[in-house]
Amino acid sequence: MINETKKIQSVERTFLILEALAACENAVPLQQLSEELGINKTTLHGLLNTMAAMGYISNTSNGYRLGLRLGELSRSLERTYEELRHKYTPLIRNMATTTGHTAYLAVPCGTREYIYIEAIEGENPLTIRSPRGKREGLTTSAIGKLFVALDEEQDLRRSLRKAEKLTPSLEQKLDKIVHQGYSIDHGGAQEGLSCMSIPLYRDGKLIAAAGMSGPTKELTTPKLSHYAYIFQKKSVEME
Repeated sequence: MINETKKIQSVERTFLILEALAACENAVPLQQLSEELGINKTTLHGLLNTMAAMGYISNTSNGYRLGLRLGELSRSLERTYEELRHKYTPLIRNMATTTGHTAYLAVPCGTREYIYIEAIEGENPLTIRSPRGKREGLTTSAIGKLFVALDEEQDLRRSLRKAEKLTPSLEQKLDKIVHQGYSIDHGGAQEGLSCMSIPLYRDGKLIAAAGMSGPTKELTTPKLSHYAYIFQKKSVEME
């Protein structure tokens, strides 16, 4: 189980720096990074200097930006993402076409979030735009709850419970997802938005989730349950 109370501050700060730089297109000055991350400039400069020496960030005249060495670390991960996109894009394209709403392909990302690695917009004018590359919390949406509920080792649920992020009501919802095998959410991620998510397995292990979302007034629970049944059958055929 991942224990969030046993984190090493310097490691956590290192990755917060990388995330902050990744979020900016331009180089970021030391002062701006210090203010954004809440790290004093002396400590931050030491971390940045170490990371720059290793090639993970670049120190320019305008500030700091990501270094080219990071590309080496992400190659195998990107290959995995591409394999998942290649296999499941036909499924989410069919979801978008059938429902008229945006469909997603997502994978877990740590103990608190998941990330969208692909999204296809539906034709419905009320559908939300593609969130590809965006991260979302595990406890607010249908996809996030699906990952927590169907985590075989239950590490995610135990970690969130230990961090006091699971209410009795949410625990009940997770148990329901385990029982029915798919997830439905109304307004959890965004008011007026309803979502449905189904699990995607490889060799019996949960590796990703496919989902779709649209206006709550249109996507009732019976309709979303019907979609879940249809697309689960299609996903099983693809395993």
